[in-house]
Amino acid sequence: MAYDTITYVEHTHYVEICLNRASSLNALTHQVRGELLNALQRASQDQNMRAVLLSASGMAFSVGQDLKEMDHDYQLGHETLGSLVEREYVPLVKVLQNMPKPTVALVQGVAVGGGMSLALATDFRVLSPEARFIAGFVKVGLAPDTGTSYLLPRMIGHAQALRILLTGDAIGAEEAVHLGLSDAVQATREDADAKAHELAGKLALGPTQAYAEIRRLVSQSSEIPFDLALSNEVAAQDRLSHTEDHRTAISAFLAKSPVHFQGR
Repeated sequence: MAYDTITYVEHTHYVEICLNRASSLNALTHQVRGELLNALQRASQDQNMRAVLLSASGMAFSVGQDLKEMDHDYQLGHETLGSLVEREYVPLVKVLQNMPKPTVALVQGVAVGGGMSLALATDFRVLSPEARFIAGFVKVGLAPDTGTSYLLPRMIGHAQALRILLTGDAIGAEEAVHLGLSDAVQATREDADAKAHELAGKLALGPTQAYAEIRRLVSQSSEIPFDLALSNEVAAQDRLSHTEDHRTAISAFLAKSPVHFQGR
């Protein structure tokens, strides 16, 4: 599939998928969502790409839904908003959450609505000083979607999530770190870009199958009883004990030599 609204660049063992509509602040249209879903599915299935970096061109990460397109769809009497979200937004957040490899979002500007949802669905968010998160849904008379009402409270707690979702107030980079959405604000946009690529590159050299099991265990942990969590850990360890990476790591540690994971 050829891409017009995103770019897909393969680095050494990780791929960078970049929203590329800088002139519209990377607003999400039907075309953007279709291309992004294709790119994420492609990255998910490519065993040579062992991490995914989601970035954006220009001054914004994404201002979310393209409201001009939404208004046009309303005037034409197209599908309901709920069916649009289910068909075009839900698959995006699902593929990010179920990605069998680590994901990083480089947030160098504002992330609004669905743009914020995409960033929340990744494992790591690298922030420049200009990064801002705005739930935004309430500003246009809507409730959060694309997983925001699920992901945000689990990251920062019920009370803080409710405050952000009800007010629609912007969350700056430093406050985002304080709340736990990221671990640090990089000094400059250039530093943020370098840090995001460094992190994606580092993750791409790790034990990919172990990463996938860790992501799955943590995702399930808040929804299941403790005994089931213990059983899931046992099953994960059994699967991982048969991987090439685990056996190679044991041999390397015993030989006091560096471990070189292959993602197998």
